[in-house]
Amino acid sequence: MGAWRFWAHGSRRFFKNWGSYVALIFGTNLVISYLAVPIFTWLLEQLLKWQGVSYVSYTNVGNILVRTPLAAVGMLLLLLAVIILVYWQFAFLLLGIINIIKGRPQTVRAVLRDTVTSLNHTSIGTFIFFIGYFMVILPFGSYIFTTPLLNKAQIPAFIVSFLLDNPWMAAGLALFYVGAGYVGIRLITLLPLMIIDQMPWRRALKTSWQQSAHRTWRYLWHILVILGMVTGLVALVYALLYGLQLWLDTTKFAMAGATLNLFIMEIVTEIVICYTAAIFMMFIIACYRQDLTLPSRPTLTFNEPAKLRRWTRGTVATGMVVVSGLLVAFNLIYLNGLAITKPIMISHRGVDDGNGVQNTIPALIKTSREKPDYVEMDVQVTKDHQFVVMHDNNLKALAGIKKKPYQLTLKQLKRLTVHENGYQAKIPSFDQYLHAAQQQHQKLLVEIKTTKGYSRADTARFIKLYGPTLLADHDQVHTLSYKVMTDLKQLDGTQFVSYILPYNLTFPHTDANAYTMEATTLNDHFVDKADRLNKKVYAWDIDDTDLMDQMMFMGVNGIITDNLHEMQTEAKKNTDHPSYAKLLLTFMNELSLTSSD
Repeated sequence: MGAWRFWAHGSRRFFKNWGSYVALIFGTNLVISYLAVPIFTWLLEQLLKWQGVSYVSYTNVGNILVRTPLAAVGMLLLLLAVIILVYWQFAFLLLGIINIIKGRPQTVRAVLRDTVTSLNHTSIGTFIFFIGYFMVILPFGSYIFTTPLLNKAQIPAFIVSFLLDNPWMAAGLALFYVGAGYVGIRLITLLPLMIIDQMPWRRALKTSWQQSAHRTWRYLWHILVILGMVTGLVALVYALLYGLQLWLDTTKFAMAGATLNLFIMEIVTEIVICYTAAIFMMFIIACYRQDLTLPSRPTLTFNEPAKLRRWTRGTVATGMVVVSGLLVAFNLIYLNGLAITKPIMISHRGVDDGNGVQNTIPALIKTSREKPDYVEMDVQVTKDHQFVVMHDNNLKALAGIKKKPYQLTLKQLKRLTVHENGYQAKIPSFDQYLHAAQQQHQKLLVEIKTTKGYSRADTARFIKLYGPTLLADHDQVHTLSYKVMTDLKQLDGTQFVSYILPYNLTFPHTDANAYTMEATTLNDHFVDKADRLNKKVYAWDIDDTDLMDQMMFMGVNGIITDNLHEMQTEAKKNTDHPSYAKLLLTFMNELSLTSSD
């Protein structure tokens, strides 16, 4: 069956039994999101609390393995449990959609029993293989099958940016994504073979690879057509609603129209999520059948009487009415500007859109004229244990010297000229930078970076030299080092110290006043818990308006950005008496970014 014909045929199947599909997919997502995820999160927090582990990051993985092996084993067991549940979710949706396609000859209880049966025939080795398989195809497979259980299995944006800055690494990353997509297509029938035919993973792997031979481009074209049609449909609906609201904003019905339009947008988004999941599952089933067709519905085995269909649709409709009431209440809150916050603006490394050399005084002076709430900057220790303003742990990129800052004295470093963005400037000491900030009445967020030349004595020296000044100027400190953070709080409990987290696996329990969190895995659960514990949350790096909108919805306290003026403008648009059309546009970005959560 051709791609366009398959899409049309699958769409007809979906909308003919939309109640069953929505009940299956939306219900499963609710169970996963509001039951499974909270349980796993609670278990992980209790495990870490029991073992005395304050946080989990790549910086303390070794310590966890050596000092708290029970915590490491427990985390592995929880990971295995998550993978089993992901496997179950896929199996349940697959068997459930096959059941609907065939006219529901089985009850939901029977489908659940078949799902459990498929798990009983699955070995531990299969799940270990499944972990590797899912991690490899995740960049590709997440467009087809998404689950809140794996929403943290992402490459942080700062790592991607770092790789893209290097041409060879960028090429390697591109090849990885292409390879992952290719493997995902070649193994598209792997899980159905394991779940439906109960094949061992080795045999299923070989069979799937053989079945997809010479069909890669055909499968890819079907996927692109489905993605294109779904994207086009959503864009069309959103554009019509936005255009309608632009007109309504000129009338006295602006508020009522915005409430209704926002409600329609939310309902359409949820239905599209279910539709997308269903249509891609249908495609996987069609690939499994080898002829790219869906099973026909034999009249004799059709087992969905009118009463059952009415009950299903009535249940879904009732659920939608209840959800609709909650959505209308939220919409009224949102449209009155109560569901979105304005974070403080922090200039990353003291620059705005490349207006100077990072971490230098000329850039600081220029950026401070744009009135950021804070300028974020970096300090390192030198060979003579003084403090110099520098981010990179090697001077090659900015100064053209293959030396590390801790290998030179402060006097030697101050003689060097750094180049970036078509500008040049001298490397400043922290004393010089701090004095310049005071002259500009500019508050600082100081990142203390640790290197091989850094010792705990340097933390004590930093507090002794600069602690009183930082307090007087209302400056703040943050660091990626847990030891530095705890030492700072012990040496001077009045200092405002934020702990930098590049990844959100679980909420940390530390003495920090705030958490500087990389935005890729940051979510509203983290922000809400931080708020309950009177901790601030700063998100980095927020460099585009869509991500800025998302952070404002989450309620983060601050954003660290390389595009200060653009983010200031976006925040003002969102909070300074925005039009209802603008609020709808902002919410569209939020829906598109979080629809898979």
